[in-house]
Amino acid sequence: MFVESLVLLVSFFGVIVVIFFLHHTSSKALLSHIEEIRADLVGTSSSTTFNLDELKDELLDMVHDTIGSMQPPNAFDHIVGALSGPLQMWAMRKAGIDPSTGQAIQTVLPDLQEAFQTEDS
Repeated sequence: MFVESLVLLVSFFGVIVVIFFLHHTSSKALLSHIEEIRADLVGTSSSTTFNLDELKDELLDMVHDTIGSMQPPNAFDHIVGALSGPLQMWAMRKAGIDPSTGQAIQTVLPDLQEAFQTEDS
């Protein structure tokens, strides 16, 4: 009993030491990667400057182009919008889905039949 407990205790401390060693080596590797990235960023920031006004002008040009190319809806857009609801309900029924609940019609029908039978009784 003592030997098994001792082996278990030594194994536990061995696992703790291995975890600590792996954490230490991965932390050192991560720190070296961070230092390399920091050095790259510091080296490139002096050669290229970030111009916020230029970025703002480009974004404003893109927004103005997008808004300028928009058109008000015409009669065809309104007709298609009015027909889309009934067409979607027709397609859902054709697929076996109840448009009001989104459930399959086969699962809704037994519940409805049961509800109507209890009302009639």
